[in-house]
Amino acid sequence: MHIDPQTIDPTAVYKLLISSVVPRPIAWVSSLDGAGVANLAPFSYFMAITAEPPTIAFSCSPREGGKKDTLRNVEATGEFVVNVVDDERAEQMNLSSGDYAPDVDEFVLTRLTAAPGVKVKAP
Repeated sequence: MHIDPQTIDPTAVYKLLISSVVPRPIAWVSSLDGAGVANLAPFSYFMAITAEPPTIAFSCSPREGGKKDTLRNVEATGEFVVNVVDDERAEQMNLSSGDYAPDVDEFVLTRLTAAPGVKVKAP
């Protein structure tokens, strides 16, 4: 089968790509902004890059109107934590995926308790 991504809707391309690699863990990325407001957001594109030095990556797609809160926070602080979503928290993860104002703390929104970071300030 041959699919030309130039000829199909971007949403269809996204769905094709995320269904191509399964099972696919979701990176539930937590970060803090400069004022200390927590952000928690899921990302479908997440991978290990190398073991030396230990490096992981997640892809923060652009959104209309500018950068996502997570990307702005990471650029400002240089810190984030990747959490892996279990089945028990799937509904909360889905709720945290909304397009909220930067001052909304998704931990509060989803009724999750943020544990303090160990090596970083991000929860």
